[in-house]
Parts: sequence; structure tokens; C-alpha cells
Amino acid sequence: MARIARGTQPQSSWAPRILMAALGAPLLCGGCGLAGFLYIRSESPYEQAVERVRNHRQVTAALGSPVSSDFMFKGNMKSQGDNGVAVMEIGLSGPRQDAVLYVNGVQTSGLWGFNRLRVVAHDGTVINVVGE
Repeated sequence: MARIARGTQPQSSWAPRILMAALGAPLLCGGCGLAGFLYIRSESPYEQAVERVRNHRQVTAALGSPVSSDFMFKGNMKSQGDNGVAVMEIGLSGPRQDAVLYVNGVQTSGLWGFNRLRVVAHDGTVINVVGE
């Protein structure tokens, strides 16, 4: 039979549990936030807009090829069912210079359309892919 020395207590297993909870909660929330962001990004007109400007002749002439987009974007998106509206600013970069893509999109019956796809390069060049 093991004896416990007087004045000492058996070690509690609460400390590792508290540490796991303290570290696990923010990681879980951050992971859920990232997953939500990626879902919104894939469901929004982000990918379609970037694809359209990436293959546009004037955009590749101004920025160089290949044109890549920033992972993050600024903007708002509101949807209800299969209908929605999105206003976004997406950073673009190419070998020659960087630019910002301004997007106004409308979703009707699950399909996204654009009334504005405007690329503004850092040298001031403005390219209207869609809209004026």
C-alpha cells in the first residue's frame, strides 16, 4: 500500500483539463470562422468574378500574366434563399503591377450575374470588364 507523505496532496487532473479547454475553445471558434469564411467565399461571386477578369485581355495586358487574387476580400453579401446581392473589393496582382477588382453582383434563382466588374490598377488604369 502506497503512503502519501504528510502535507502533500495527490496531484489533481484538473490542470490539464483547464489548459485543454482554454486552448481548445479559441481554436474551435477560429476553425469554425475560417470554415464559414471559405463557404461564403465559395458561394459568393468571388470565384466567378476573379475568373472573368483573370482571362480578360486588357486586364492581363495591364497587370501581366498570370493574374492572381488575394485570399481575403472586403465587402458585403446578403442573400435570402436563391437570391442575393454582393458588393466586394478583391485585390489582384500580376507580374507588372497590382490592382483592385470592384464587384457588384446580383444572384437570381441561384445564378450570379454582374452589373459591375471594374479593375483599377495602381498606375491609374481603369478597365471595365462589365458595366461602366
